[in-house]
Amino acid sequence: MKEGISKKPILPLIRLNLIQPFLIELERRNIDPEGVLADLSISKDDLNNPDIFISAPKMYSLVENLSIKSGDPHFGAHVGSQLDPLSWSPLVTAAEHSATIGEFLLRFMEDANHDENSVIYSLNTVGTRSTFHERRITDGGLRPRHNDGFTVAFLVTLIRRAVGELWDGNRVIANVCDPDAVPGKYFGIRTVITDTFGPSISFPAHWLIQTQPGGDLRGITKSVSTIAPPSSRFIHALRVALQPHLHEFNLNSDRVAKVCGLSKRTLARRLQDRGTSLRLELKELRMQKAESTLSGTKLRVSDVALMVGYSNPTVFSRAFKRWTGMSPRQYRAR
Repeated sequence: MKEGISKKPILPLIRLNLIQPFLIELERRNIDPEGVLADLSISKDDLNNPDIFISAPKMYSLVENLSIKSGDPHFGAHVGSQLDPLSWSPLVTAAEHSATIGEFLLRFMEDANHDENSVIYSLNTVGTRSTFHERRITDGGLRPRHNDGFTVAFLVTLIRRAVGELWDGNRVIANVCDPDAVPGKYFGIRTVITDTFGPSISFPAHWLIQTQPGGDLRGITKSVSTIAPPSSRFIHALRVALQPHLHEFNLNSDRVAKVCGLSKRTLARRLQDRGTSLRLELKELRMQKAESTLSGTKLRVSDVALMVGYSNPTVFSRAFKRWTGMSPRQYRAR
């Protein structure tokens, strides 16, 4: 994401498969998340596709709903405390190369932008205190309490590992939108309420460079993500966000605006400013998916129609012929 994360992206996106640690923990507890996923039009195939991004508000809603499903008031924090850097893309390179927590946080800030463009990270030192801040570009009108708990928990776990015997929870302050999302007396840290635009954690500045026996963060993993990052260009980002929803029959402007975390008016204005419309964008996306599915699979035409939002195969065939000049069967035969 080379186009300035310092500037506000027009459509904040997050890679969908970053949700996997939450699903793994639910599975460990024998809790089926299918209903939550279905409510947000997410399939299990989507979860395994690293190229699918969803809007930031949709991700925040997904995390909160999965956490509610767990029945655990500290679910996000419990997931964060058990996070395996081997399996979570934003941490991989930082965990491999970092000897200190300062180096880790800087590498994490750089690599996280490959998986989302919805957050601005900062690491500031004033006097004897350092603060790591995750600032959301939008809260989606939600209170992402379990997102905050998750972030604080995995940071506390990593900092404790890095500083070793120097750890003193009384010297750590976590700012979250809901202090109750973090277990009471969590490793001795203090939690303070803040707004819904992202958590922060502050600690003694010298911990950034402290190395302890066994505290070296390097060598956790040797795998590095090479998956393409989300784009901050609006049309490209919109198309990425709409891909998982092309099968929906009610994909109108109200629904798309909700998927994107925008108002209907803002969505229409941004499309108009770029010389296009939602109708044209959906037509292009559905045409591309129908063509690639017909040429690359043996699915029935009726199944392809359903995949691109047509309940009636005849109506789909007519539309496809308008797009390509051929019927779906003629296109496949060619």
